[in-house]
Amino acid sequence: MAKTYYKTKVVGVGGQVASFLSAGKMLVMFDDSMVLPELRDISVLHSGNQINDIIKPGNIFKIVDTEFKVIKVGNDVQNNLKNLGHVVVKFDGGKGELLEGSIHVEDKPIPKIQVGDEISILEGVDESLKSKTAAVSNADSELGKAIIQILTSNGITIVANKNDADIVVDVK
Repeated sequence: MAKTYYKTKVVGVGGQVASFLSAGKMLVMFDDSMVLPELRDISVLHSGNQINDIIKPGNIFKIVDTEFKVIKVGNDVQNNLKNLGHVVVKFDGGKGELLEGSIHVEDKPIPKIQVGDEISILEGVDESLKSKTAAVSNADSELGKAIIQILTSNGITIVANKNDADIVVDVK
């Protein structure tokens, strides 16, 4: 199961949120207790702003059951989320300009956001490892089993023959 880096629950959806999502592929989020009155109409309001780790490219931004790969993360995202519950998410595939408080995710259809929805950021699997194979010597040892678990949790397929492997781990 993927580690949860960030989690919150939607408590309000401003009247202009749908327009921002359709026209600009942009989602503005604020903790309900921190948002300025003039920004409420364009924002998804949330509570339970829970940050457990540093958000980075490769993570998964999730709205209910729809997942988006995180491509770029601005330098102020962590502080803004922690202190204000604020972030701007751009669904542009990483093509737009990266602002300090924004996260860019893959460009695909965005679900309608409703009160009660959960928004989270999860640990992602390094895509560069997904197509890799590994052979582990002494795989029945405790260390061998632990190494196999780490490799498979990162998307690597274990093979029996070291000649068929991209990576060979020699456990002594």
